Amino acid sequence: MNTYAGLVTVLNSLNQRAHTAFDTLRQGPDWQVRSDVTIPALRHAALLLLVKDEAECLGLNLRHHYRLGFRRFFILDNNSTDGTDQVIAHFRKDAPQADIFYALDYQKAYYQAAKMQALHQFAETYLRHDANPPDWIFFVDADEFITCCQRGQNAAEDFTRMVTDPEARLLMFHWAQAALVTSAPPYRLTSFGASLAETECVVWPAMREEVTKVAVRTGFGLTTGQGNHFVEQPALVEGHTRLMMDVGFCMLHFPYRSMPQVERKLLNGMDALRASHLPPEMGQHWRVQYEQYQQGGQEALRRILAQHLALCLTTGQEQAPESR
Repeated sequence: MNTYAGLVTVLNSLNQRAHTAFDTLRQGPDWQVRSDVTIPALRHAALLLLVKDEAECLGLNLRHHYRLGFRRFFILDNNSTDGTDQVIAHFRKDAPQADIFYALDYQKAYYQAAKMQALHQFAETYLRHDANPPDWIFFVDADEFITCCQRGQNAAEDFTRMVTDPEARLLMFHWAQAALVTSAPPYRLTSFGASLAETECVVWPAMREEVTKVAVRTGFGLTTGQGNHFVEQPALVEGHTRLMMDVGFCMLHFPYRSMPQVERKLLNGMDALRASHLPPEMGQHWRVQYEQYQQGGQEALRRILAQHLALCLTTGQEQAPESR
């Protein structure tokens, strides 16, 4: 069996394990979206974000991960025009223990992998001479939240065991798609609260697809590819990957939240693709949705949002709330 075939087998096994663990937890009595878990072992990790016009959820994202235990934030802002800089300024004021590096990414083009690799390298170099250099590098988007979704008193201890395991080089989180919508009819759109635990939302009842986000241990030369879904050196993490779903941690993902937000996200994505020289097979979801938008206008946006809401509702078959 060659290395590639072996890797596919390993990934399939991890994904299936995560799928089973999520479905069992989600459908059982121990499911709970929590905002009360703190992991002191994350103090010396670095959290990296590339953001674009996500002020609506960025403040909550930063506060959520600060509460989780992160103190080092490296934020690359791709020409946001929605007050993102003010959100970060408020966070800096309200979280005095947070070390925040914030830079403006003037290059509009969609080169996410290269930009995140550059930010990753910068963060490690920048902190190299710190009294406590970073031990882990985590990657999230503004609409992604590393979240404990399991009742119980051992969440922090279980997470700590993962990051302090000397054999661990890669932490693998799985998306749990979530929507800002009431959980019972008559359905209506909601908005983010002061915390995720105080946000009225729904999370899909079963894992319908396995999408991962990873954190990498420093010192092994690991780099992530497009989307930060896996690493470009798979041989170095076989046998050294830890599945965070095993200890009840998901990556809650809120990609579509309102009609204006869907439109803004779609237009920003296509602008970034047009400014790049990427092959046409890259960014297919943006290209397909943009073509639908060109043909269907607001109705196409409404379908995109409604499909996401339906995906996250209890059975996925209820009538979606009116999109706006």
